[in-house]
Amino acid sequence: MNHNNTFDMQNNIVKFHTLCDLLNQNEVTLMGDCLEKIKQWISSPVILHFEKTEILDLLEKKDLKELRDRFYKELEFGTGGLRGITGAGNNRMNPAVVRRATQGLANYIVKNVPDLSSRKVAIAFDSRNRSEEFAKIAAFVLSKSKIKVYLFDTCQTTPCLSYAVRSLNCVSGLCVTASHNPPNYHGYKVYWNDGAQITAPQDKGIIDEVFALSDWEPSSAETESELRNCGLIQSVPKEVIENYYEQLCKLTLCKKDELDQNIKIVYTPLHGTGAEPTREMMKRLQYTNLTIVPEQEFPNGDFPTVQRPNPEEPAALILCIQLAQKIDADICLATDPDSDRLALIVKDPTLSKTHFKDQAVGDFILLNGNQTGALLLEFLLERRRTKGLATANDAVIKTIVTSELLRHISAEYGVTCDDTLTGFKWIARLIRQWEVDGSPKNFIFGTEESFGYMPGSYVRDKDGIGALCLAVEMAAFYKKRNLTCAQQLLNIFARHGTWKEDLISYDLVGEAGSLRIAAIMTHMRTHPPLTFCNLPVKQMLDFKTATSKTFLNDLGTNLNEPKTMKLSIPQSDVLQFQLLNGTRVSMRPSGTEPKLKIYLSVCSNLSEGVDTNFAKSQNGILKLRSEITKAIEAIP
Repeated sequence: MNHNNTFDMQNNIVKFHTLCDLLNQNEVTLMGDCLEKIKQWISSPVILHFEKTEILDLLEKKDLKELRDRFYKELEFGTGGLRGITGAGNNRMNPAVVRRATQGLANYIVKNVPDLSSRKVAIAFDSRNRSEEFAKIAAFVLSKSKIKVYLFDTCQTTPCLSYAVRSLNCVSGLCVTASHNPPNYHGYKVYWNDGAQITAPQDKGIIDEVFALSDWEPSSAETESELRNCGLIQSVPKEVIENYYEQLCKLTLCKKDELDQNIKIVYTPLHGTGAEPTREMMKRLQYTNLTIVPEQEFPNGDFPTVQRPNPEEPAALILCIQLAQKIDADICLATDPDSDRLALIVKDPTLSKTHFKDQAVGDFILLNGNQTGALLLEFLLERRRTKGLATANDAVIKTIVTSELLRHISAEYGVTCDDTLTGFKWIARLIRQWEVDGSPKNFIFGTEESFGYMPGSYVRDKDGIGALCLAVEMAAFYKKRNLTCAQQLLNIFARHGTWKEDLISYDLVGEAGSLRIAAIMTHMRTHPPLTFCNLPVKQMLDFKTATSKTFLNDLGTNLNEPKTMKLSIPQSDVLQFQLLNGTRVSMRPSGTEPKLKIYLSVCSNLSEGVDTNFAKSQNGILKLRSEITKAIEAIP
């Protein structure tokens, strides 16, 4: 440490104590052990100067609520890995947190992977501000532990990173991204050697290694060029990306003469990584009429045209739909910044004014994740059967909050449909378990309601680009038959009942938000509702305790005592209430955002036809949403 750094550190410590002396006793009590954590932060020789100043400025302003939120806990791995708001503090995303988390990963690899040649990690980064910086910090930390790093030269998609981990026989992978979160968020996803995001035991093992570190780890003294010269950091070979594209080409299920390849497509990458691979794949698959939204075409971490670069949110799709209306497109497509989620918007001038009017903007219908998943699955299964590719061992995987409509579609084609916890890491884990066990099951499709689709096992995460290729082929196939995707969805409803899903999402940020989410989940566990909209609850599933309680038999008669059973699924903080008529309510804290999510699903039977059932399902979902909202707001 040089003299100037020592002087600055001494000044910071003096200023810290001076500012602490200005706090009254109530303020000191409010801060609790956060003051000691702040002192450690500004005393560390490896924390950047501006990140120390950022904290001292907040202390000088007495913005204690913000300071507590930055220091009351360590930023930790959730459903999507490491994710949080960018800024100074140990509950924020910054170089120090990235270094420490990556050092924990490095230590775990060194302890658990004895073969030196297997100690390889692939790293990708998306278009978000500071993504490349954080990726290089991670590369330096890993290389310092003599772990070979394959680093993408430019921003790249999450599915391509998953493919690279498998293709390069890496033990792990990192994708520096905060996916669909707002611009002020950052993070990274951690992958293991099968190309899937980490689950047990790796997740806990890595966290234990992170918390075992006594201090923030210093950055590597070497430069990037020095590390590249000694072979510890290499660029990802270009053939990896080429081979990924070739895998996407293999998803094709139709002959060229079965498709309208002049189908008019509008696409937006929402300022993310998707424009180049989408343009490349449409060229390879010979779709000749692609238009990319110009305002959102190029990578830009400020995401200037949207509040959130989330294709699940209609507000993020306005420019895409406006352009589609202008050029009279057939479909619109959108991916999030790291290109693992896909939104599908379809033109249907008639159904947009009738059955799907609540999901329509002009002539265009914004399909939700369950609807797109149902369409893709139906198309995939029908094409596989027609082409003679279907086998008795074909299997589909969905998450527990995804529509049961997919199970009905699978059953029609004689395909098994398994459930997992929310998050594609659980879908990938089940695939890996089948491989380890030598199961005959042949995975062909995975999906979750939040716009995630995995149309093959070449990657082990959701793939927005692969799903885009499948969606374009599906729409081109139906257009050739003068059929829209919305009309095909009605055909599916005619066979399996009219399904309507909705999501209630509560943004509950910071420490107070975390406590509120915990209080709501605890209340719903200890005081579970016995009815929703006067409909009795047949069964309550608590995935945190891995138990189910059944209150009614199939005829709706109360059991003398609730029947309790163990669930054969990993534990997670999720509650699910299943009603006698098939309606389902699920609730869980988000693993990637400060949110409580409540999933609603209603199905009307086949007895009265699609038109009547549409109205019933819509009315049912509105009543259910209203009742649950009031119930949640009443929880103390």
